[in-house]
Amino acid sequence: MIISTQISYGYKPLIEIFLKANNLDLAIKDMDAYPYGKITLECEDNSNAAYTITFMSVKHLGFENMLCDYLIKCGVPPNIISIGKAAVKRDMVELDKEWEDHRRSIGLR
Repeated sequence: MIISTQISYGYKPLIEIFLKANNLDLAIKDMDAYPYGKITLECEDNSNAAYTITFMSVKHLGFENMLCDYLIKCGVPPNIISIGKAAVKRDMVELDKEWEDHRRSIGLR
C-alpha cells in the first residue's frame, strides 16, 4: 500500500516519531528533491500497519489529515506543512552572548 501525502519531506523526523509512537511499520520515501519533496509512506498490503491505518483514517477523517493535525500540535504553522520546515527565529543578541561565552571558554579574548 502506498500513501502519497502533501507533507514536506522536511518533516520526516516528526513523522518518524509519530509512526514509532503508534507502532506503525511504514517506510518513508520521498519522490522529489528536498526541501520541496513530499513524503510517501509505504507498507505491505494486508499487514497490521495497513489495517491500523485504515482504522485511523476512518476515525480521523483521513490519514493525511491526522498527520497534519499532529504537525500542527507540534507547532508547525498550517500554511507551511507542504513547503518545508518552519523558520527558526533567532535572537542575534543572544547569539552574540553565546559566542562571547564560547570564546572565553576556549581561551580567546
